[in-house]
Amino acid sequence: MAADIAILAFGAITVLLSLQLPIGSLHAPGSGLFPAVLGVILIGLAGCHLVLQRRTPAAPAEPQSDSGGRLRVILFFGAIAAATALLSILGFPAVAFLLMLALLEVLGMRRRRDSLLIALITAVGAYALFVGWLKIPLPRGWLGL
Repeated sequence: MAADIAILAFGAITVLLSLQLPIGSLHAPGSGLFPAVLGVILIGLAGCHLVLQRRTPAAPAEPQSDSGGRLRVILFFGAIAAATALLSILGFPAVAFLLMLALLEVLGMRRRRDSLLIALITAVGAYALFVGWLKIPLPRGWLGL
């Protein structure tokens, strides 16, 4: 419940701060539009989780080891840090593909064909969104995309 409230507060702060930036429209989005939308989504998801959590009875707590979860979090942030370091060298499309592939592996997706397909669709979609639609200049890297 404390995590839900923290995420709800984070979403609210994100919305409030993004409203200080130009919002624009869907056809010509400003720099504050997407943070505001993401903040609203965070608020909605945290609110839904709070409501659903209250409706379901609490299961008895079982003692469990959390070492696997900690390792996943460390690997998750390590993959993001590596992607950040490689962004200017490899360029956005390659890094987006490799990052998604690494994150899917960390999260436990074992079917390689599905992982490759999801990573490819994500990289192409993100590139089309940011470069094609939003006209954001992203690092091209050695691929020159």
